[in-house]
Amino acid sequence: MSALQAACAAIVALYVAVRMARAPDPTRVAARLALLVAASWIGEDSVIRAYGFYHYDRSWALFVDRVPLAIIVIWPVVIDSAWQLARCLVANVRLQPLVAAAFVLADASLIEPIAVRAGLWRWTEPGLFAVPPIGILGWALFAAACVALIEHAGVATLLLAPLATHALLLACWWGGLRWVNGDVAPWLAAATAWAVLAPIGAYIFWSGLRRRVPTIELLVRVPGALFFFVLLASYGRDQTALVTWSFAFAPPYLALLSIGAQSDVKAVGHVNVRPSNPL
Repeated sequence: MSALQAACAAIVALYVAVRMARAPDPTRVAARLALLVAASWIGEDSVIRAYGFYHYDRSWALFVDRVPLAIIVIWPVVIDSAWQLARCLVANVRLQPLVAAAFVLADASLIEPIAVRAGLWRWTEPGLFAVPPIGILGWALFAAACVALIEHAGVATLLLAPLATHALLLACWWGGLRWVNGDVAPWLAAATAWAVLAPIGAYIFWSGLRRRVPTIELLVRVPGALFFFVLLASYGRDQTALVTWSFAFAPPYLALLSIGAQSDVKAVGHVNVRPSNPL
């Protein structure tokens, strides 16, 4: 577990270094990341204590109450990276929380089953690959709350984002997910993922969306993705359905990355290109 946590720390450090180097105002970016770290801990720790749906393996080092320190700093990076992609893809600030949440939903859908398979944490409710759908949805809801609030609420996001997440989780649970909670057939889940994500990847590839995202915004996500695919190879290679499910999340990102370099090149000769990372 020590090597795994060292890899997590390196991935976070690399992302923060690149993010700060590219930011016009590094101090503001640092403050935002710190706020996300604190809000993520409050949100996750309160969710674990309130509902008891999952717990982390005790082999993690340096717990802050119920949450490992490594996790506290990882998820803010996932959310911030998704936010930057959302800023590239949509100019409407009202839509950015939804787009960022969609990226985090995809990230959590990949991360959760692999992490559970590797024994990093465990859920007490059934679902797809031993992960209840609300467990995946929870991080997307939290991301949407943070992106929607942080620019306007500032430090109050520390409480408002977790409170909003609890309200949305309860609404989703009692509004429908509670009544359909159960095991999901692995191959049905894998087939559904491909049926949804392959067309999205094709749309991105053939539409103008792919030209809006600079290569660097995708490359900073590669170490994290490789980390979980190494975990998949180490702990889940014998579960073919899980492998099939996991690779379904590659097409949209590969479609964005395939023309990402052209986005950077075009930015040199056009003064009206939207900056990819203003903050």
